[in-house]
Amino acid sequence: MKMRLLFFMLLCTVLTWPLFTSTSCSSVKHLAAFDVTYTFPKVYFSYGKKSQKLPELTLYTGKLSVNMDSILSANHIPSGIFTSAYLSRLAMVITAPPKATFNWLKSVRMVGSVDSTFLQVTELGSDTAVNPLATRIDLALNKIDIKPIFFKNSYYLRILATPSGQLPDSTMNIYLDSQIRLHIEPL
Repeated sequence: MKMRLLFFMLLCTVLTWPLFTSTSCSSVKHLAAFDVTYTFPKVYFSYGKKSQKLPELTLYTGKLSVNMDSILSANHIPSGIFTSAYLSRLAMVITAPPKATFNWLKSVRMVGSVDSTFLQVTELGSDTAVNPLATRIDLALNKIDIKPIFFKNSYYLRILATPSGQLPDSTMNIYLDSQIRLHIEPL
């Protein structure tokens, strides 16, 4: 029995030795990498008839902060490097008035910036043909690695829309539903 166990251990060592000697640390880290999906807390805002006479309206501007250490901790990851970050969901949802729709919008797009000046923006997603009966708009996402701009202390978002004509008579209560996919390599 002892001889069989010793033989088995020797065989395992001989078979796995080439894996350890021919694989670099970066390859091992790459093999141990994984994705984490993080759903942001909903961002609520209101939009009502305003005196904007521009071809593109600003529906929302706000600051977003995310603690990456909290994401690691929540996923039981002691340490790691975020190698990429992509939005996996970005939507606007009307919550009030009850029967309101996005019939007042022709198109919508969301941009992000590292500062509140929005001098340099990254277009995150858009919907160029809003369904007038919709109460939810799921934006088509641009496949952009937002890690370089998102992993600052804060990040700014702006929602821009092209009206289809008549603006809503009452105030629209809307929230943003968003999610990000992070690629993590352990240290």
